[in-house]
Amino acid sequence: MIVSTPASMSYTPKSASIGLIQNFAWDLVGSLTFQHVERAPKPAELFSGGGHDATVTFDKGNPNLKIEAADSVEAGLRRATGPFRFEATVYYTRFKGFIFRDITGNTCDDSGNCGPGVGDLHEALYSQRDAIFRGGEFQSQLDVARAGRGWWGIENQFDVVRATFTDGTNVPRIPPVRVGGGLFYRDSNWLARVNLLHAFGQNHIAPVAETTTGGYNLLNAEISYRTSRKDFTGIKETEVGLAGTNLLNADIRNAVSYTKDEVLMPGASVKLFARIKY
Repeated sequence: MIVSTPASMSYTPKSASIGLIQNFAWDLVGSLTFQHVERAPKPAELFSGGGHDATVTFDKGNPNLKIEAADSVEAGLRRATGPFRFEATVYYTRFKGFIFRDITGNTCDDSGNCGPGVGDLHEALYSQRDAIFRGGEFQSQLDVARAGRGWWGIENQFDVVRATFTDGTNVPRIPPVRVGGGLFYRDSNWLARVNLLHAFGQNHIAPVAETTTGGYNLLNAEISYRTSRKDFTGIKETEVGLAGTNLLNADIRNAVSYTKDEVLMPGASVKLFARIKY
C-alpha cells in the first residue's frame, strides 16, 4: 500500500570536464576527454507512486536517493574528409549511485497493493547502485567510384555497450550489440541509400524479472532530392523523398522496452516526406 511521507530535497550537483584534441597526418583527428558529471534525482525518481500504463509498471519513488555521480574517459579518432571517412570512439564510465528502475518480480494492483500475483502491473522501485559502463562505436563511409554527377560507395556501423553493477550482475535493459552496412549514392541533389542492420540477441540481463531478447535484421532504404534556392518566398532549401523502414517485416523486440515481450516494434512501412527550410 502506498503511503505519503512529507519530504524536502536539496541537491547541489557539480560537474567538470577536460578534453584534448590532436591533429595527425592523413587528416586524422584524435580526442581524449575526462569528465566528472553529477546529477540530482528527477522528481519522478523521488516521488512516483502510481501505475504507469506505457510501461505496465507500478512505479515507487525513493526520497532517499543521493546524487548520481559518473567519472568517465572517452577516446576518439575520426577522419571527416577524403574518400574514406570514419569516426571511432571507446569509453569507460564508473557510476557512484547509478539510479535505475528496479523490477522486483512482484506485481501490483491499481491501489498499490503488491505481492506475488497481486495485480497486472510490475512493481518498479527506483533504486541506486554503483555500476560500470564500457563500450564503443564505429561508423564509416567509403566513396568507391564516380557515378554520373556523384559517387556511390559503402558504409558501415558498429556499436556495443556492456553495463554491470560492481558485484558483476547485469544492469537491466541495455541495448544489444549491433552491426550493419549498406550502399549509398550521393551528388549535389540526390541521395539514395539502402542499409541492413543486424542486432544480436541480448542475453546479458538482470537476474530478476528480465527476459532475453532475440536478434533481428532491420532493412531500411531511402531516396531523396534536395534543391537550394533564393527567391521572394524566402525558402532556402526544399527536400522531398521516400523512406522505407523494416522492409523485411521482421519481428523486432526492443531490448530496452518494459513491454518488449508483449509489443513488437512497427513492421514494414513506407512514407513520403518533404522538408522546407527558410
